[in-house]
Amino acid sequence: MSSGPSSGSSWGNPVPDLGPSAHTFDVEPDASAIFDRYYDAGWTDGLPIIPPTSVLVEAALRYTDRDRREVIATLEPRGGEATVEKIAINAVMAGCRPEYLPVVITCVEAVADPPYNLYGRQTTTHPGGHLVIVNGPIRNELEINCRQNVFGQGWRANATIGRAIRLICGNIGGGLPGVTDMATHGHPGKYSYCIGEDEENTPWSSLHIERGLPVATSSVTVFCAEGPHNINDLVSQTPDVYLESAASAMRHLGANGVYRSGVEGEQMLVVTSEAANWLDQHGWDKERVRDYIYQRAQNPVGALRNRGGWGTVIPPDFVDMDDDNAMMPIVPRPSNILLVVAGGYGRHMNAVLSSAYNLSVTRPIAFKDGEPVASVQDFLRR
Repeated sequence: MSSGPSSGSSWGNPVPDLGPSAHTFDVEPDASAIFDRYYDAGWTDGLPIIPPTSVLVEAALRYTDRDRREVIATLEPRGGEATVEKIAINAVMAGCRPEYLPVVITCVEAVADPPYNLYGRQTTTHPGGHLVIVNGPIRNELEINCRQNVFGQGWRANATIGRAIRLICGNIGGGLPGVTDMATHGHPGKYSYCIGEDEENTPWSSLHIERGLPVATSSVTVFCAEGPHNINDLVSQTPDVYLESAASAMRHLGANGVYRSGVEGEQMLVVTSEAANWLDQHGWDKERVRDYIYQRAQNPVGALRNRGGWGTVIPPDFVDMDDDNAMMPIVPRPSNILLVVAGGYGRHMNAVLSSAYNLSVTRPIAFKDGEPVASVQDFLRR
């Protein structure tokens, strides 16, 4: 058995060689031998992969109207060119069905958007993983889970779309653990991190609508974040007491955001549809929830001084850093708190925190000309 992936140059040019030679694995007699070969070359995340045969790659490429050689994005820190074919190869390796490719391509566009700060996210000691949030009709068409066990196992689309982004960011972007990816601990979401939003059961506008997209438009939002932290409050009788539980989890002294409201970062709270409807029935819309979290997820400057991330960034100009009693919020303004509805039964919440050094990016799933896609099958009809 191999002792581990090769380091250094093996990550320098793995994927460009995969496309033209993919057919050579069609007659490989031993699937484990293929995995060992890819693992030794540094092309996997440590888990077994699906061999990217020419047949499977061609099947995926049917679900795009772009040329296979088209460069979708340049991915840092390596500066690798993410062509359509390379994206398809990695999607196949991750176990994606062919029809998932439009979602994966859109995710690649999103992580390369400058506000996402991919270079920083790929090289930081922070344990952030690339969380994908899918909205719109394609979420149901591809059976992307948005309810029970939404962050957990059991759904192929969630597992493999998230995993494809990780493989792409490694194989093309060059995120090599311990070499360029300097995450001190990482977290399991760095293998795969993908959810859908529970649009059918929320009383509020979903994430893509808030960001200006029509209801019928499918989209992805990428957000580099720590693992979800469960907030257990099933008994609070009023929204303010309930949301205080969330605020306390989001303002803990070890979190990055509590020291960095002077930069354009975001933090996320995920609530179930049961909780969202309960809050809405009490007159709490998204704006009111955000405002409350913003006001309550704050710490006195004196509690932050000379600990945690103190002094690592420029402080906010709206907080008197010489006053120990001045209050420091976790984000610069309430709108920087992302509020997403997902999950199953009960009023559990999840705090999904970021490094506060980047912003989430939302992109519509569209044809090359920018026209939104109603169904992934539209690619076969063009």
